[in-house]
Amino acid sequence: MVLATSGGLFACAYGPHIFVSTGKESAQFSIASQVVALAFNANASVLLVASQDKQLAAYKVDKLAKLEASLIETRQIPRNATSMVTTSVVAADGSKQDAVLIAVNAGEVVAYPVPDVSSHEGMELLAHTTSIVTDVAINVDNTLLLSADRDEKIRVSNFPATTLVKSYCLGHRQCVRKLATSVLTPSLFVSVGLDDTLKLWDMTTGQLLHSADLTANAEETKHCGVSVCPLTNQVAVVRNGTKHVDFFTIEDNALRHRRREVLSDAQPSHVQFLADGRLAVAYKQAPFLELFEVGAASVNAVDISNVITFAELAGATVLGDANDEDGDSDDGELRKKKLKQTHWKAKLPQPKNVAKDQVETDDN
Repeated sequence: MVLATSGGLFACAYGPHIFVSTGKESAQFSIASQVVALAFNANASVLLVASQDKQLAAYKVDKLAKLEASLIETRQIPRNATSMVTTSVVAADGSKQDAVLIAVNAGEVVAYPVPDVSSHEGMELLAHTTSIVTDVAINVDNTLLLSADRDEKIRVSNFPATTLVKSYCLGHRQCVRKLATSVLTPSLFVSVGLDDTLKLWDMTTGQLLHSADLTANAEETKHCGVSVCPLTNQVAVVRNGTKHVDFFTIEDNALRHRRREVLSDAQPSHVQFLADGRLAVAYKQAPFLELFEVGAASVNAVDISNVITFAELAGATVLGDANDEDGDSDDGELRKKKLKQTHWKAKLPQPKNVAKDQVETDDN
């Protein structure tokens, strides 16, 4: 399950099925392969879809007569995508060009023009990165690119000159899984990782401002989601193994835990705030997708037109990998395994008169 929002629109995908909605109006369509990432451009006129068969597709979103999505063009991307984000670039003549930045599982971030994704071979932005890039985000004024990776770090690069590093944000003890920027406090962003912490950072300096421990689960965290409300600076967090949504607020450079809500009997996998403050929640089981009005003291469900049809399609879909229900194909590779000392000793050159079993005994 993957989720994207822009303005008053949100899109959700389960397997090859894609659902686009404003809440009152909806459209849905299917593609040939499982969706791994979704993103709208700034004015929500184009929906970008990355799929497991290494295809990137651009769809025109028509909101005039009725909500519709029609294919503009497709292209192949070099490797499997892990995440993507849209931005705009100022050209030499002063005009703005929309672009999509796609992180792939080889540690690269590649940029393509939008909506003409096939008109350019793509610009490599982080080709020198060696670790798997797990998520990418862009700041409010499109001048900084944030990239999270498996090696517990977050890199903040100037954009589009990404060879210039603004800061590194270090402090997670496991893979950094998701990033979310703040509209109200543009220099701040939050991250959530497999170490069960939510962290607040200053992207300009790399300073860790606050860290909130999330209650550990019986099972290891593999999937998680985070989003910051553009109107209130509320932060919503979900993780596998728990059915609740944690709500924080960003106040005075700190994270304040406000409440914990169980919104459904299903397992939430992703959360995204819309521009009007509503919260879209995606689940791994029925109902698969819900929309909520989030107030200071309550969270209330909002009807979504035709979502039942999408839920029926999702419920009848059998994905290729039972352990990869939400389209995040790289999660199994993200948690680092600690190797025993004997692993390294066995690989070191040993004196000729020392047997291998003696080396292992010395480690006990």
